[in-house]
Amino acid sequence: MDDVVRDILAGNKERFRVILREYSEELLRVAFHFVRDWDDAQDVTQQTFIRCYTSLRSYDPRRPFRPWLFRIHLNLCKSAARSRRRRFTRWADVETIEEPSRAPETADDSDAILREIDALPARQKAAFVLIEIEHHTSVEAADMLGCSDSTVRVHLARAKRTLRERLKRLGISDG
Repeated sequence: MDDVVRDILAGNKERFRVILREYSEELLRVAFHFVRDWDDAQDVTQQTFIRCYTSLRSYDPRRPFRPWLFRIHLNLCKSAARSRRRRFTRWADVETIEEPSRAPETADDSDAILREIDALPARQKAAFVLIEIEHHTSVEAADMLGCSDSTVRVHLARAKRTLRERLKRLGISDG
């Protein structure tokens, strides 16, 4: 990827297509886990590539490119998820939202699980999505999140514990 970045910085803008081809699909999936809407996920992914292109001069070629790109992407994903949550909170009638008193039907379990993942704090959600859903190692996730491996493992453990507690409260087993 170093050659591609070097070529782009030297003026060969067409080489940016290599970055697009290499990372589009994965970035889109990660964005979807944060915003839960394919159109919004595409917008966030497009913003990531724009930010990548405009910030390419600040990239340090002595460091791996992928974690640098993912840090940009995850920051935009977190921001978009916060914005989306604020937008929906404004429109929701909070008084009409009730905690379910019975276990949801099997078909509704996945929706409830996704809602609980969405409700996790940003760092825990990022660690959970990258490791448990996208199957990155904790070392890879740590590089992408800009923290240590042990820190990302702590975020993951807390996310799992929180999810287990919340799902148990909803009557969804952790089996």
